Amino acid sequence: MIQTKKEKNNSASAMSVIAVSYLGPSLMPNLDAAWDEAQLPVNADELVQKMMGQPMRRAGRFIKVVCCGALACLKSLPPEDVKGKKIGIFLATGLGNVDEILPFITQVFKHEGGFPSPNQFANSVSNAAAFFLARICEIKGVVLTISQEELSFESALWLSQSYLLSGQIDMALVGGCDVFTPSVDDYRARMNLSADNSRNLPVGEGSSWLLLGGDSEKKLGKILAVKFSDELTALQNYSANEKIENDCKEILTMVAANDGFSLKEIKRCLLPGFRLPKIDEKLWYERGWKIDDYLPHCGIHPTAAAFGIARAMLAGKSSLYVHYNCHASGKQALVAGIVK
Repeated sequence: MIQTKKEKNNSASAMSVIAVSYLGPSLMPNLDAAWDEAQLPVNADELVQKMMGQPMRRAGRFIKVVCCGALACLKSLPPEDVKGKKIGIFLATGLGNVDEILPFITQVFKHEGGFPSPNQFANSVSNAAAFFLARICEIKGVVLTISQEELSFESALWLSQSYLLSGQIDMALVGGCDVFTPSVDDYRARMNLSADNSRNLPVGEGSSWLLLGGDSEKKLGKILAVKFSDELTALQNYSANEKIENDCKEILTMVAANDGFSLKEIKRCLLPGFRLPKIDEKLWYERGWKIDDYLPHCGIHPTAAAFGIARAMLAGKSSLYVHYNCHASGKQALVAGIVK
């Protein structure tokens, strides 16, 4: 991929996608199940019992949802496919474990410096969920939590690619998780959502994961490129935005050159993030693109991109997928993947 002065990318080598899972507000893995913003959050204990066969002790809801989403991804593979592999965990989250952090802060700062319980303290630590996941899965590689607001998942993908390329790990388990913390108004405020900077959709939550790397012939597809632009461009006029179109053309040209296709032969699908408010499907169709509007299935949350990309990969439809996301400041992120 061409690198400009205001862009950074780490696309020297594609990353094989070995397994994926997506989990939305209904807490039903890999299903586009109905859900209601007014009924959030759904109790996670039933899902924990299903995925682990026993309750999780000393773990808050955020940790439970992180672990269940990641386990759904890992359990889709035979154990021998990952046995003996050095695996890194890259957990992306925009808001983190707010459910546990808020009671902890309230206890310490609003009640004359009272002492929180050990469980409250342990759950409030930023890397607690990734630690729980590593312990449950017996993963001994790098274990990191990455938080860059609504570009958290893209940042985690970019970082995991660096570790894979350097040979520090054999595989990367990369996921995005954010959970609803009441109320709806508070949740929207934490994400800085308004009619001017986001689409008019219900809020949601999710825990979606990709297992990357390895040489397995069972691969679902590849992540071709992860790209950021520091150019602060307003994207209100989404359908006519020249920046998006140029970036997508660049990806198409790269795929055509690498795989020996003509541009017309490549099926292509655009996955729009929640900061891109105007979608003109007819216009994009005329340019040869389909639109996969995944957000109605998971709702708005900071790491919704993980849900959209994992869902597209699991659908198994041969196509080039480009996810385009934007920060409230205008900074943009692009993830391109292909399913064959």
